[in-house]
Amino acid sequence: MHHSHPCKGNKKILLLLLVVAAVIGYILVDHDAGLYRDMTVVKITDISTKHTETQTGVLSDKENYYVQTITANILNGEYKGKTATLSNQYTDSNVRDEAYAVGDQLLVDLARDGTTGKILEQKRDTLVYLLVAVLLIGLIAVAGRAGFFSFLSVCINLVLLLFALRCYLTGWNIMALTACMIFLFTVLSLLIGNGVNRRSLLAIVVTLLSIAVTAGIYLLVRAVTPALQYQMLEYAVVPDDLSALFFCETMVGGLGAVMDVAISLISTADELLEQNPHIAYDQLRKSVRTVSDDIMGTMVNVLFFTYICGGLPGMLLMLRNAMTMSFVWEYVLSFEMVRFLAGSIGLVLAVPITQLVLRVWVKRQEVAHG
Repeated sequence: MHHSHPCKGNKKILLLLLVVAAVIGYILVDHDAGLYRDMTVVKITDISTKHTETQTGVLSDKENYYVQTITANILNGEYKGKTATLSNQYTDSNVRDEAYAVGDQLLVDLARDGTTGKILEQKRDTLVYLLVAVLLIGLIAVAGRAGFFSFLSVCINLVLLLFALRCYLTGWNIMALTACMIFLFTVLSLLIGNGVNRRSLLAIVVTLLSIAVTAGIYLLVRAVTPALQYQMLEYAVVPDDLSALFFCETMVGGLGAVMDVAISLISTADELLEQNPHIAYDQLRKSVRTVSDDIMGTMVNVLFFTYICGGLPGMLLMLRNAMTMSFVWEYVLSFEMVRFLAGSIGLVLAVPITQLVLRVWVKRQEVAHG
């Protein structure tokens, strides 16, 4: 006769409660217009669409333009319950605009009469909430307690990032601020996600050393090569040091991948140390090398798809507008390539640095035990 494990039953109850809480939360977020004090929220009740013109692009392709006349119910503020009429222009491609549908909620800057206004953007907090809820439930369903702590570490890192951005806007040095954030991101992510133990501490050391050496290589190469065309970076503020901003962005961007490789290699070595505390360093080194051979190709491809392929929509749009491949390479693709190469160098460095850290650790253990 088989009996179900009580922990599995508790986990199912917890997941059920989370699903119920998520549904209740969805209803609350979908009706949270009253929380928007500084802008007006409206809900579209009717739309009429009219084709206004057709333009021919540089490659003889045609783009249709439309205007939507929107009737919407005001959900908050002094005009709550009244109706506003709004106008929205969009195109077939939706590159810089979008078409709205009945039932969508919009953030609007109302005119003084409360009957017309300017559309700012679509209200998307409901979508964000649903994605976060699905992620949390999925993490707990798959990884249990570890999944919850992984989600918690992401939330803490997000708060730290927002705090760092506020500090930067108040005049903090971007390089010093980035160094502090990399240290905090690494320490908190690994300690919260894996607990305070030997593998977390060793992974922290490997990650920080790998990022530090990668940063040194990057700065050395940058010093002896021509500067990138930083002025084409999106949302760049010209008076700032754009090269420093891009350097910091690149280091933080590669941190997650380096951290992943570090914890994978250290966990393998730590498991062997648990099984045999007196294992020879050569055996540890061979095990780390075997695991690195298995994961390195995958992780490099993750970076490739994240950076290079992530920039494909913008590159295709530029090529579609008759910009040359050399222009796209110099002003767009070169940045993605640098991010990819810097992150990949960090991944590669994590392997020998892990071996070095393990060698020091094993020697210290040998000395401690005579």
